[in-house]
Amino acid sequence: MARGATQIRLQQTSALPSEEYVHKAMPQKLGTFDMTMLFLMIMFFVNNPVGTIGAGAASLTYWAIGGLTFFIPCVIATAQLGSMFPYEGSTYNWTHKALGGFWSLFASVSFWVPGVLGMVAGASIAVTFIQGLNASWLIEPWQQGLVIIAILVFSACLSFQRLHTIRYIVNATMLLTLFVIVLLGLAALVWILMGHHSATSFTRASDWSVNPSNFALFGVVTLAYLGADVSLNLGGEVKEKRVIPRHLFWGGLTVIIGYSVITLALLVVEGPNAATSGPFAVVGMIDKVFGKFMGNIASICIIAFFPIFTTVLNSAFARLLMVISIDRRLPKSLGKLNTNRAPSNAILFQTFVAIIFTVVAFLLPYALRLGKPADIANEVFTVSLSTLTIVWAVSSIFLFIDLAVLYLRDTAWFHHNRIFPMPLLWVCIVVAPLASLVAIVVTLRYSPIPQIGDSQWWYVVGGLTLISLIFAAIGSIFATSEASWQDQTSG
Repeated sequence: MARGATQIRLQQTSALPSEEYVHKAMPQKLGTFDMTMLFLMIMFFVNNPVGTIGAGAASLTYWAIGGLTFFIPCVIATAQLGSMFPYEGSTYNWTHKALGGFWSLFASVSFWVPGVLGMVAGASIAVTFIQGLNASWLIEPWQQGLVIIAILVFSACLSFQRLHTIRYIVNATMLLTLFVIVLLGLAALVWILMGHHSATSFTRASDWSVNPSNFALFGVVTLAYLGADVSLNLGGEVKEKRVIPRHLFWGGLTVIIGYSVITLALLVVEGPNAATSGPFAVVGMIDKVFGKFMGNIASICIIAFFPIFTTVLNSAFARLLMVISIDRRLPKSLGKLNTNRAPSNAILFQTFVAIIFTVVAFLLPYALRLGKPADIANEVFTVSLSTLTIVWAVSSIFLFIDLAVLYLRDTAWFHHNRIFPMPLLWVCIVVAPLASLVAIVVTLRYSPIPQIGDSQWWYVVGGLTLISLIFAAIGSIFATSEASWQDQTSG
């Protein structure tokens, strides 16, 4: 009887106002297919493998290592936490249950800022594919910046719509992306059947080996696997609890297969040198095997992906702001819903933040006159995104801290609600944070910009990462204190 009372007290004291509010105010209509497509939209970029194929067959080794040591543990941890606490806000809600107000806000800020900047990154990749269609398009950074801003505005307008409308667009767009993956796989098969030899050697053990010359790939692959918990920012809007582990299983499996298929196809048809062609290499491969017509169709499918991806991030992270606001840790206005039950003020706020960053990265270099605007824009953009993805990697460690704390706090309650064997969860709790830390160190160690040496890169990106985490901590302290003060005054 005492143990049952303890469990009831735990659930009551850890309850958040946002949990009840979302259940009443937001429709619970997302099924397994919807959430799987949403997960894939967040997790899967067709162009990600291009940055790894320079290492040859070893790139497949790194995708496997990153999947086993980081991505799969993240999926397992997310499924476990989401099943125990199927509420809006994912990491914010789970960390609040485990560690309380300050750490939940710290994890949320470290989660939210990279997510919002990911909107800019997604829009910039769309620009890259547009440039691939015609080399004379969008040459100047100011032109690229204006297109990115247009995509951000479009994403905000679409995010204002009903989730019912957005999910149909997401589903259709993701199916087009899956079509491109199949097309790439078929291209490699047709290439071999036509009598061509593979452009990459797979026969020697050294082809697959991990060595100092390709260590940087571990950071690239691990950071590409970030975001397994983003889809559950909408965790309070799923039809039923079993949707949570199901969509993570099917989505996670598809991500691993998809990255493996694209990497293998590029290596077979184009070889490691295709890495110098940039993201458009995937379209170039389809051009080479099936002709320009199919390549153009693939380009349209890929370009269509990124504005919708930006919309998904806008909608998902606006919900994170919404629940924190409902719980009185951010201004109340950020929790406001429009007539379509979308958090309109939160969408506007983070779209404004993303536009400001775009202006700084792509337009401000013209005013500074410190060098070629294109070079400065590339450096600012790359350094900023590298910093914020490292911050995101720090935030992902909270998934495993939350699991460990919840288990140690009430073992009986945890066992009653767990959906995976405990030894498997312990392996995830130990291995994934170590993999995340290794990825962070490797990312800091190797500079992707020729103008910034490795030693400078460490200090620039490492320093900015530290500053970002300090600001996240200060903001969390302020928000926690403000929430406590409001509770006292309202009482």
